[in-house]
Parts: sequence; structure tokens; C-alpha cells
Amino acid sequence: MKPRTLSQDECASILSSAKFGRLGLSSDDNPYVIPMSYVYSGGKIYLHSRGRGRKIEMAVKNSRVCFEVDQLNVDRWASVLAFGKAKLSSDIEAKTKMFDAFIKRGIGGHSDKKFQREELERMEMTIWEIEVVEITGREGIW
Repeated sequence: MKPRTLSQDECASILSSAKFGRLGLSSDDNPYVIPMSYVYSGGKIYLHSRGRGRKIEMAVKNSRVCFEVDQLNVDRWASVLAFGKAKLSSDIEAKTKMFDAFIKRGIGGHSDKKFQREELERMEMTIWEIEVVEITGREGIW
């Protein structure tokens, strides 16, 4: 069977159910792909990372990103690509929104702890909010 194009609803379902994907960035003609945990909610992908580093530097230079998620089963595969622009923030509202989305989805990552405002303010982290503007996907049989 030839690979089949997934509908927008099928793509959204895969994005909503997975916990890990790969963030693709590019700057100065250099590509960079890194695996990350995430949550897809309301047409946006939420990620978090340390407050500095290569991916932050690249996203500041070029906010256009791609996020890839796949599902692998015994005899089937599916892959979804989400394209958009990354908005980076370290403010308390962004941290609260991201942690709430992760906890609601069951991906606490920090013992499912509900952080207090003071704890969030002290955390050195960057919140990534990717507004998805295009989604494509395919599935096939091994």
C-alpha cells in the first residue's frame, strides 16, 4: 500500500496524543533537530527548555520552525509535520500556561507538582509557544 495523506483531524489527533516530538530549527543555513516533550493544545505546541543554549539562539535568529511527531506500530507508521513560528517567553504567565497544559495532559515531568508562583518566577526557563499554521501528515504500512 502506498502511503496515504492524513486529514487535518487525523493529524491533530496524532499531535494531541503523543508526548515527544522533534523540533526543527534553522539559522545561518544550518539545520538543527532536537527531541523534546511537548503538549499540543488549541492549535499551539508548547515546549520548555533552559533559559539559554543553541536552540534558543537559533529561534531568536529565525522563529520559523517545524515540529515532527510519529507513531510506530507493528505494521503501520504515521508521521505529522507541524509548521509555524515560535514565540519565546520567560514570564510567569507563559510558565503557568505551559505547566498547566502539561499537567492537564498528564505530562507533569516534575512529579506532577503544581508549582507556586514564586517557584515559577525563580525557574530559569524559556517557554516555547508555536502557533501552528500548517499541518501535514502521512501514514503507511511497513
